[in-house]
Amino acid sequence: MTNIYWPVYKNLEDEFGKLMFSIHIDDNQMNVYSSKISDLILRASTEIESISKELYHKNWGQKKWEIKYDLDALEHLEKIWILSKKVIIVSSYNCFQSKKEIKPFIKDENRTGTQRKTFGWNNSYQNLKHDRAKSLKFGSIKYLFDVMAALFILNIYYKDECYDLERDSKASNFPISLWSEIFAIKLHKLISYDGNGTYIKSKEFEECIYFTKWTEKTHKIYNETMIEMQKKRIELFNKHPKFLKFIKENDIKQYEWNNLIRDVLWKEDFIRNIQQASAFANTTQAIKQIEYEAILNKNKI
Repeated sequence: MTNIYWPVYKNLEDEFGKLMFSIHIDDNQMNVYSSKISDLILRASTEIESISKELYHKNWGQKKWEIKYDLDALEHLEKIWILSKKVIIVSSYNCFQSKKEIKPFIKDENRTGTQRKTFGWNNSYQNLKHDRAKSLKFGSIKYLFDVMAALFILNIYYKDECYDLERDSKASNFPISLWSEIFAIKLHKLISYDGNGTYIKSKEFEECIYFTKWTEKTHKIYNETMIEMQKKRIELFNKHPKFLKFIKENDIKQYEWNNLIRDVLWKEDFIRNIQQASAFANTTQAIKQIEYEAILNKNKI
């Protein structure tokens, strides 16, 4: 999908980068405000209005008219992607603040004049848009970081790119900045799959915008290899002297545990059964040929 919003985002980012040479970005400067900062916040927020509505339409949003970007579009995207958990990392070498992680889609601020929670950057946007003269303090560095991080996330989801990592299991070549000069994302690197082929997630999975996994082709080949291996294990087991002795002395229908092969063969013969079946199915080759990809975390795994 062609992303018409990305060039606008990059232009805003370039202007933000130039601002960093005029203001030393550290903890003492987060509340610094100016007309220039207010202008960037307003422009970035306007982009969020547009891109969030388009993402709403492209991702099964039901309303056709009078869609509100915050109450309709972003709420819908939150439900399907859990945007409130997604983390953006401030990675620019010009930034020296202690808080490097931003979750721009957490509703952590009351909208001015109400008890209704909203995103901090959205409260800034509404105040600057409707009464800028009395709202100068809302045009601050802190809010600019928040709104730019939010816009960065939406651009990433709009592009929806998949990265072929080939056999790079550590994802060492994955572009963690995704071509931002200010931010980076969290990448969830594949831990493993369980015995049922289910992806194993760490506690930080929902914070990650991308995650690595086996390619579908790789996964299919691996599963077919494991099925072949299991068939061979059963075949070898059924011919094994220990099993033949077991069924002579026991009623197999009365077996109550969950691993007959292990319990009958035990230790060396059990290991040998695995090794022989693995060699037959050539599992080593299947593992060597595993390829990886990084895909967008859409809460579907």
